[in-house]
Amino acid sequence: MKSRISFKEEYYKRLSQGYVKGGVEKLFVDQFMSGSGNELKEKFWSPKSSARLCFDLYSWMGEDEAYDDVQFEFKLCCLSSGGRKVYANMDVYYVEKDVTTFIESKNTETADNAKYITELPEAYWNTEQIYKSSNGRKDVSQSIESRYFGRNDVMEHFLAFIDEVKEEAEKCGAVSWFDAKQETCHLLGIVNYILSVGRGGDVKVVNFYNVAANYEQDDFAEFFRSKAEAMVRDIIEGNNMSVQFNYGLYSVKEFFEGNRWLDKKAYATDVKIRDLLSELSRYVSDPLA
Repeated sequence: MKSRISFKEEYYKRLSQGYVKGGVEKLFVDQFMSGSGNELKEKFWSPKSSARLCFDLYSWMGEDEAYDDVQFEFKLCCLSSGGRKVYANMDVYYVEKDVTTFIESKNTETADNAKYITELPEAYWNTEQIYKSSNGRKDVSQSIESRYFGRNDVMEHFLAFIDEVKEEAEKCGAVSWFDAKQETCHLLGIVNYILSVGRGGDVKVVNFYNVAANYEQDDFAEFFRSKAEAMVRDIIEGNNMSVQFNYGLYSVKEFFEGNRWLDKKAYATDVKIRDLLSELSRYVSDPLA
């Protein structure tokens, strides 16, 4: 049996093995270390590690020439708040020709969506000049228009959307694999991404997929997905852009089978994705126990 040290050494070796995209050498280890979640300090090595599962599932794209780029912990700018830009970290970002895809990768995480509006930072929805900081410890002064970078159409769409989600979220009972607060932040980051790069014509399609190992049918999650997809499409159309936006919720098995990726091999290994999916227990318990 591997020791805990050799287990980490093996992963660090893979994380530090360079890959080239667009003529630039990249390292996965740099991406995980620069993420605001500080994944490699503790989370990556946790028995219930979403980050390690995510790396094993998508890192093969680094060696696949069909993909023009792939990155983990991709930063998306969401808002301006308190004199600084606020970012959301997307688990996976990859590009295939003129199609850009963002993945939120879930393992065992859950959320209490009934607390949606209390957990979503006030910067996103409080229309007053004075609002609470993300941690709720201090007052911040900044108009909501400037928080949304003066994009009033985006602001108005999101305020209406957040209000609709809040009303529906209050009906939620049990905790869910789906995290509406996190998805709202990611969606705003994706909208800002589309508005900043979509006019050049290089990006024709933007996909946002939540792919969860603990996925199950959830009426609230589907309500959120449907409303969010329609909202983002309305924003794109209102800005006279021709980018197609798709938003989907999937189980890991469904997503990888649908894309015919089961025979892809985790980066710098001979382990096929189908074998990883048949042994998901290694990502929900101590792999060395």
